[in-house]
Formats: sequence, C-alpha cells, structure tokens
Amino acid sequence: MVHLFQNSIEPLRLTHGWNNNTEITHLLTLSGRPTEYLGKNTQVTFAESAEVSYTLKESQLPGLWFSILNCSPEYLLSNYDVVRTGKTRIAGQIAQSVRLTAKDENKYNFILWLEQKSGVLLRLDVSDSQGNVVEQYMGVDFRFLSEHSPNINTLASMKVPKAEAVNDLYRAEPASRQWSIGWLPSGFKSRSVDQHKLVGSDELVDYFLLSDGLVDVSVYISRQAENTSRQDREQIAVHGATSILSLDRKDGINLTVVGELPLNSLRRIADTIRRTQ
Repeated sequence: MVHLFQNSIEPLRLTHGWNNNTEITHLLTLSGRPTEYLGKNTQVTFAESAEVSYTLKESQLPGLWFSILNCSPEYLLSNYDVVRTGKTRIAGQIAQSVRLTAKDENKYNFILWLEQKSGVLLRLDVSDSQGNVVEQYMGVDFRFLSEHSPNINTLASMKVPKAEAVNDLYRAEPASRQWSIGWLPSGFKSRSVDQHKLVGSDELVDYFLLSDGLVDVSVYISRQAENTSRQDREQIAVHGATSILSLDRKDGINLTVVGELPLNSLRRIADTIRRTQ
C-alpha cells in the first residue's frame, strides 16, 4: 500500500495472518532507510534503525491505520456519526466506504473503505473539518494468503528482542504536579504524568500523555533559561495528521505539544496550561 501526506508518498508492505493462534502483523517500508514493525498478538517489535530494535508488551503498531483497527466499535459510535456512503474498487476489490464524522469539530474525520466480503480495511482517509485530506493510506495490491502461508510462518519464527513493559524500559521521575490543563477535546483524559529527559538533553521536563482511546497527544513543559528573551514565540510543523506546536511564552515557560489533532486544537490545549503552584 501507499502512505500519502503533504507532498510525500511512502510505499509500504503490510502482511497480516495467524500462526497457531498467534496473530501476526508486519509492516515494512519499501523505499529509503528500512523501517519495520512486527506484531505478535499484543507484543510489538520496533526496528526503526539498523542499530537499535526493541520489543514492547501490550503495544500496537504506530499510525492511525492501526489505531482505527484497534479501536472499539462502541467508542466510534459514541464519538462519530457513522454513515455508509457507497461502493467503489480499491486494489482490485469491491469496497464499501464508511464516513466517520467527529461529533467534536476539534478532531479529524475519517473515511474507511472496507473489502465487501471480509471487511478488511483497504483505504483510510483522514480529513479536517473543511474536508481537506491531510493523510491517506491506500492499498494498491491486495492478496489473500493461503491458510499455511510460508510468509506468515517465517514472520512468526523471527527472533526478536525480549519483550519488556514500557515502565521497565522507560523509567520516569515522579510528576512535579505543578501544572493544570484547562481544556481538552471531548473524550480526552490524562493517561500519564511524569518527568523525564528529552532526547539529546539533560534537562528534566514535565510530561503529560493525553488520549481519547484513539488519538494520543504528548505535552512537554519546561522553563526557559534565565537569560532568554521573554516574549511569545511559536514554531509549528505538520506531518500528515500529526501536528507539532512549540511555544516560548512570556511567563518563561516552554511548551511542546505533539499529536494527531488539528493544529488549532493543540494551540487551544497549550493556551490553557497554567501553574497550579
């Protein structure tokens, strides 16, 4: 399949099947530096560089494609208006399209194309409230594997690093408890609060993980250096559906907010972060 965002096209190969009651999912990039992810039930191996790979317990492959697949129907029905919108051909297969319109305009909308007989997801469009597609996954070659496919057997037998829990692999300091977030999109809650060091820095920052069960948002809070000019400055970056907002505030606080929400939603979250002490 292909992954499209901004002016980029990323070819991928996705393989899924079962081996002796073990669900196997494998995602591999097909151009540039190889990156791959291997899921065995809820255990996922991340091989994002040639030098380092690791395996996490109770995890899932990254990206909105897998977030949608792992999201409960109850959640989708309670947070989105669901409408069947017709049929078309995707990757040579007849596919039923289903539109998911967010009940909260601060979130993205989705259109799913599902293979008519099996219900396999063949295409996923992510769009903003104006209907602009910001990210897309689309199958271009779809094949059913045999029941005892050699490809699945090979993936199932691959040796991977020992699986570790996130809390064992990543040891964080207790949260400072000096911040409050005044607004979140509907359904979002704080799932984790702690302190840790940013990559490439010895500075300890406060960290919030926010989630609604489908989308995660990370918030990093730190203090500006004493000799830094105190004025509001903003830097933004957008990578498909993922927005990144970095703010230097007049009150001496640095904020970085990252997540699969529209940029204005991240800005609204950042604007309501206040000291509690």
